[in-house]
Amino acid sequence: MPKRTTLRDIAQELQLSVSSVSLALRGHPRIPENTTEKVRQTAARLGYIYNRAAADLRRAESRLVAVCINDLSNPVFNEFLVQIEEELHSQDRAVFLGVARESAELQRQFLKTALEHGVSGIILCPVQGTGVAELDMLLPAGDGTAPVVPTAVFSRRIAAASLTQFVNDDPLTGRLAAGCVLDEGHRRIGWLGGGQATSTAQGRLAGCLALLSEAGLPPPQIRHGPTSRAFGRSAALDLLRGPEPPTALLCFSDLIAFGALAALRELGLRPGIDVSLVGCDDMDEAAFTAPGLTTVMVDKAGIGRSAARSLLEPPRPGVTVLAPRLIRRATVGPAPRA
Repeated sequence: MPKRTTLRDIAQELQLSVSSVSLALRGHPRIPENTTEKVRQTAARLGYIYNRAAADLRRAESRLVAVCINDLSNPVFNEFLVQIEEELHSQDRAVFLGVARESAELQRQFLKTALEHGVSGIILCPVQGTGVAELDMLLPAGDGTAPVVPTAVFSRRIAAASLTQFVNDDPLTGRLAAGCVLDEGHRRIGWLGGGQATSTAQGRLAGCLALLSEAGLPPPQIRHGPTSRAFGRSAALDLLRGPEPPTALLCFSDLIAFGALAALRELGLRPGIDVSLVGCDDMDEAAFTAPGLTTVMVDKAGIGRSAARSLLEPPRPGVTVLAPRLIRRATVGPAPRA
């Protein structure tokens, strides 16, 4: 294996001290500009790569932030990750990424590894069922105490955890989705996806149910299942082939709505004309479906970037709730006449 170029190699090449080379590479004003330029040119020619880990060790600090995502098969979490990474990059931080795949054990293993590597902070989208007991490594003295490193939770709320948390207003998301089709005269409504295992799923369905109840309408026809295109297609086909097919489908996620769109095409039904369809999240893809998907936008930039910024601020345990917004496109229209 080739030997890694060090500061000492550059210093010997230019007959300078190691400290002068180090200062020059950092652009220190004490070093003359012509010397700084020579050092940088020599470093490039010798293939020098800055050893941030060694520098962090000397300063007794880490630039690594652990980010644990529960599921990257759902593109919405990748969109959150992009916002988090960009914000951390602006703070001269690097991401140490883990994907827990809805497994409490994988989440625990990643948190343990991250702490062993001395990360400077943790940003967590918790897996289903995460409570204070599952975060004992972060809160070894129990709830109500500060975590061992600055920690921010995003997207999914952890009940009773005194951590800094940033989440979407999920009950309002459900209300916006339901209100969108009620305003168009729809009364036979279906709800696809979510389940009840996360705060996100509970909140969105609760908001929908509350608005329908206030309107004097019965609950929607509900089909719970995984957040996937395949589930969206199969659940939509099941409802639309039933004895009282809904004229509007509300989907827990855009990903489910994409599958429902496929089901409508399969049945020869026109989105926004024969059946209205609403998603949640406003993924990038939602604007480019045919027709464009009406959805409720989650402020992924606000949530992700706020979580990243919070690591450099004084701890403020509590839940910050960001408002969603309805995005009207072409998959919602008036209820068809009976």
